[in-house]
Amino acid sequence: MIVEMRIYTCHVGQAGPYIQLYREKGLPIQEPIQGNLLGMYQSEFGPMNQVILLWGYDSEEDRRERRARLPDTPGWMEFMREAAPMIQSEESRLLKPA
Repeated sequence: MIVEMRIYTCHVGQAGPYIQLYREKGLPIQEPIQGNLLGMYQSEFGPMNQVILLWGYDSEEDRRERRARLPDTPGWMEFMREAAPMIQSEESRLLKPA
């Protein structure tokens, strides 16, 4: 299994509203496609205003195939347009077993 760690750095004061929006609108669209959400976290120390999502995949190809379906999924682009102003930057890391 590989794990993708997605880090969203929100503008000051926007992490809470982003989490709420994601839980209400983004996750119900994304989870059936991507499956295997390992966790959703918020930073407490170090860089602040970060929301971290961990997604598990069988392989890099599994990840590619699942993520490729997301943009065409009804409602996803609308969610992205609503969420984008809350996000300052985003980052993705692919974690492989050591």
